[in-house]
Amino acid sequence: MNYLKPILIIFIAFLSLFFISCESNDNPTDSVYIPRAVNKKVLIEFFTNAGCNPCIAAHNYLDQIHEAAGITYNDTSVIIISYHTKYPFIFDSLYRANIEHNQGRADYYGVNYTPQARLNGDINLANFSSSDWTAQINYAFFTTKYLDIFLGNDFNNLTDSGTVTAVINTVNTIPANDLVIHFVITENNVPYITAPNGIKYPDDVMRFMITGKDGEPLSLGGNTTISKRYHIRPNWNTDECYLNVFIQSTSTKQIFGVEKIKVRR
Repeated sequence: MNYLKPILIIFIAFLSLFFISCESNDNPTDSVYIPRAVNKKVLIEFFTNAGCNPCIAAHNYLDQIHEAAGITYNDTSVIIISYHTKYPFIFDSLYRANIEHNQGRADYYGVNYTPQARLNGDINLANFSSSDWTAQINYAFFTTKYLDIFLGNDFNNLTDSGTVTAVINTVNTIPANDLVIHFVITENNVPYITAPNGIKYPDDVMRFMITGKDGEPLSLGGNTTISKRYHIRPNWNTDECYLNVFIQSTSTKQIFGVEKIKVRR
């Protein structure tokens, strides 16, 4: 009869595993966020200020998208560029670090208070609402795709400089002929310990617009390649820097394509 004992132990262990697995499958907290397939990537340009308390909720919302927490249909297809403005705290150090480009972009959209955000350039997300912003982002994923943008980056660790190359393929005819291309350096996890509103390590911070605040004129054919030299400044963390590229109509402000790549991979 002793031979029955190990068989009984194995049988009990099997049953235990079976019921544990059934319980875990029924537990909603074990669900995993699986991004949906979407039509294209979208760009959010966020206007904030270190002295803006209403900006805190919007920051937290965008941080969750940045971390792919499952806020939208596909958080990894949302590219964010955050500009610091002069409203309401004129001494915002991230604004003052690059007044020309921060203010230039704010002036282009007519931003005179914070928080504000633009989705694909021509959509004003208006007052922050997580449900409204999410609904508009999800809708934008499935609008017409005009461009495919492929980025390459040749970075020199010794000189903290490099060349970013954008290969642009036209997928559908763009309804505009006043296009410009923007190359923008952003940095994540930027130390701002003295920020009055407590946002001490903001992400997606615009550091420098390689092509200037107005971008550079662009004429597209079936396949277009553009390269730009850039330099990472000593007070930026190279490991946290990204190169963002987007194409926009100067008059309608609509953005027709966006992509980004890490500076040091």
